[in-house]
Amino acid sequence: MQANLKMLIKGILTFIPGLYAVFAKPMSETGTHSARYCYSVWLRHLVTVHENGLQTDPRVVAELVPGSSIGTGLAALISGAESYCALDVVEYGGTTERNLAIFDQLVDLFRSREQIPGEEEFPEVKPNLDSYQFPDQVLTAERFNRALETNRIARLRKSVASAGADDSCIHYKVPWHDLEVIESSSIDMIFSQAVLEHVDDLGHCYDGMYQWLKPGGLMSHQIDFRCHNTAKDWNGHWTYSDLTWWLIRGRRSHPSINRLPVSQHLRFMQLAGFNVVVEQRLPLPTKINEKQVAPRFRPISQTDLTTSGVLIQALK
Repeated sequence: MQANLKMLIKGILTFIPGLYAVFAKPMSETGTHSARYCYSVWLRHLVTVHENGLQTDPRVVAELVPGSSIGTGLAALISGAESYCALDVVEYGGTTERNLAIFDQLVDLFRSREQIPGEEEFPEVKPNLDSYQFPDQVLTAERFNRALETNRIARLRKSVASAGADDSCIHYKVPWHDLEVIESSSIDMIFSQAVLEHVDDLGHCYDGMYQWLKPGGLMSHQIDFRCHNTAKDWNGHWTYSDLTWWLIRGRRSHPSINRLPVSQHLRFMQLAGFNVVVEQRLPLPTKINEKQVAPRFRPISQTDLTTSGVLIQALK
């Protein structure tokens, strides 16, 4: 299949001295600069965890690559978690001013029991829910009152202002590729939103999460297998040869996608020792067939070829 010419040219231009900074910019920007986006993402994970009969009140929460703010982690703290760890390649996570503003907006959303922003507002955010009403079934009156208590919110806000300090409940672990950055068996829940399709060494990543989670700990990941605008068809990136893909990727270190289908993620999880309990797949019709897929992805199952996204929840 013919490559996306625009993306191919941009990738090639990143190899030219002086043009790297221009053409190696990220292909898309995370939505975590919006409090409503962060509120929606965290509550979708929390609601689906509840629906699947898993632990909904984690004490220590970690997030892979939070993006342009730590808003989703702040939503986890506001809803009851005691500490939050942001795992990133570089210490970014937005400015203190942005995070404080998002924190205040999130507190208002929780206090008003705002319904979860759904498909009309954020059509690209998954998973979809049957109901976007405020999750009283998860954030019960007792838990809600305890979590939103005035002094507790003030302490959390102080931690946002001093994020990364020893006395803060918010910590950055950079770079997170080193498995020793987090104490073994210290995390209750790890989550990510459209991140794991960008990780090159998936086996190492899942091994790390298994090491960091407590026995019985949970991970919840929404993964996007679409081409990220690198092909005409949503799954056209699986037809590219390794050379074509190398040229499209160029010198970009992020956010290039790894192109691994859902079956590969499940294999790495199982090799790490996880018990996968939820696979909520998002199917899309395919215009390409198994014969058009690049040799490195053959044989590919019809399930892989038609899975555009998945919510996977697994236990240690």
